[in-house]
Amino acid sequence: MALTPAEKQRRYREKRKAADQTNPDAIEHTLMLEVERYEQGELSDQERNTLADRLADLAKKYLWRAHRLSQIAVKVRTGSAHPRGEPQAPPPKPLAA
Repeated sequence: MALTPAEKQRRYREKRKAADQTNPDAIEHTLMLEVERYEQGELSDQERNTLADRLADLAKKYLWRAHRLSQIAVKVRTGSAHPRGEPQAPPPKPLAA
């Protein structure tokens, strides 16, 4: 059975909302809006502590992601999983003439 335009629009909006909740930029934007509320004195102590925890968790996730990407960059650049002492991948063999 075909969906009505209203059902299609509802599904589309639900998918967009779910994507926005997992998008790092959208999450950061939402947290920054909460920070603005804090700066205006609109948050209670409990809300302020919760916001601080959420900001720290996001910063930790960004740090882990940056570290993981850095490791991948080293591996791509050197052929080694770690810059300290691990053997590098052997150079490619020349093509037979």
